[in-house]
Amino acid sequence: MKRVILIGLSGTGKSSVARRLSARLGFDAIDIDDEIVKLFGHGISEIFRRQGESVFRAAERRLLEDACTRPNLVIATGGGAVLDEANWVSMRPESLIIHLTAQPEELIERLQRQVAADSSTVRPLLVSNDPVADLERMWRMRRPYYERADAEIETGGKSLEDVVDDAERLVRAAQCGELPLPIGTLGVPTGRSDLYVASGLLESAGRLIRRRFPAARRAWIISDSNVAPLWSEPVRESLESTGFEADLLAVPAGETSKSFEQVSRLLDQLLNGRIDRRDVVVALGGGVVGDLAGFVAAIVLRGVGLVQIPTSLLAMVDSSVGGKTGVDHARGKNLIGAFYQPQLVIADPTVLATLPEREWRAGWAEIIKHGMIETTATGGVEPRLLSRIENASDAELRAVDFMASIVTDNVRIKRAVVQGDEREAGLRRVLNYGHTLGHAMEASNYRYVHGEAIALGMRAAIALAIRLGRSTEIIARRQNAVLDRLQLPAEFDGELAEVMEHIWSDKKAVSGVLTWILPGKKIGIVDIVNDVPLADVEAVARAIGAR
Repeated sequence: MKRVILIGLSGTGKSSVARRLSARLGFDAIDIDDEIVKLFGHGISEIFRRQGESVFRAAERRLLEDACTRPNLVIATGGGAVLDEANWVSMRPESLIIHLTAQPEELIERLQRQVAADSSTVRPLLVSNDPVADLERMWRMRRPYYERADAEIETGGKSLEDVVDDAERLVRAAQCGELPLPIGTLGVPTGRSDLYVASGLLESAGRLIRRRFPAARRAWIISDSNVAPLWSEPVRESLESTGFEADLLAVPAGETSKSFEQVSRLLDQLLNGRIDRRDVVVALGGGVVGDLAGFVAAIVLRGVGLVQIPTSLLAMVDSSVGGKTGVDHARGKNLIGAFYQPQLVIADPTVLATLPEREWRAGWAEIIKHGMIETTATGGVEPRLLSRIENASDAELRAVDFMASIVTDNVRIKRAVVQGDEREAGLRRVLNYGHTLGHAMEASNYRYVHGEAIALGMRAAIALAIRLGRSTEIIARRQNAVLDRLQLPAEFDGELAEVMEHIWSDKKAVSGVLTWILPGKKIGIVDIVNDVPLADVEAVARAIGAR
């Protein structure tokens, strides 16, 4: 937690609390409305009259975005700042957002006292014939936005010191992890995802979902036959404790559920159950459930709320983040789908304790992939992920706290890529390292789970890069040693003809040209390459076992 942000209606005391709380914490304080007044040289009412609200909101957005890049800061926002989704993208990461509230009658009395004490203070609300009624209307409109806050303090009947005491307690709770905060926010044109990673989050799922969807009535949990018996009941109880009606819809476990048949079945259940636009679909499971439930949420009623609660390692570090949804086709994997951002991703590494060994190992393939693309993916950050895995003991690789930090690193890498390229027009293609051949090997009778196939695809990709003079044996040895340590497959058991047939159905092919992501000559750096001779592709496929 790097900063505290105060939101709420006029009169809730945001400015006063910001000053006192910052003094206690040793932080700086900033009042966004005051900064806007300094910028324009006259009061807010005058700004509205002369320049208009759109100019005011643009200045507010810019100043708040700048403030949210600074650490050790308490920020008092204007009452309407919460209405702009761009402001939430700025505010959300690394911030504790506290909503200050009180009854409208008391707020109006406070505003009147402020004006009486300082005749230069202008409060437009007080000009109204019925300021209490106007404030109540404003509250009803803004309430869903205020309720997104991490915590709320009722200020009615309290002294300023009491409110600051409450705020300081919330800060300490956030600093020690008792109050979960998102590790980041992914803000793209199609939506905003708040990303949470922490041990024990499952029991807070209902509270986090209620905070993101304050007006929702019903939650539809979509899971599979393996995960539902283990984790659906805790999630259901957590949802019901915050006022949701919760329904469970389960599909058979396995890749075969990523089909139009299951999509149709789920749509029937949702529509016959009278789903409405305010309802939320909760994807509880691994990558198959996440892709399937996400696609269903994207198309039912032209889109409803979506929450991803990944229960596999692969889904936590990769597929739950970024908004890719879809189902398979006879011609290949994930050929039918949509980009649809989950509003919330809740990853709790404690659930990995029930993950089958094969799936646990397969999840590491995507982690290693992120280690191999880290520098390119993050815009030049020095790579550290692969080294962390290499230097970790076997016990650490199983420890919940270590896994929470590993998942966090991976989610941040994935977020950085998707933030810059949601729809895979450029940078996002680097996430396909190992996937061009890997998907083709996976689709070859589905004898390999996804992570195993991607491990094979990475081995083939580095061999191809060396064959083309783009990478080195040193890079190959490091990558393959980590894959070997996690006991991921080194040889492909299948027919070359099948692989080559599936490779041309890859959705990444453009105008009949395949896209390859190939390692460079330093760990963490990859290139996007198109001109790869098929003879070389076949040669590296044979080298890892294709018959």
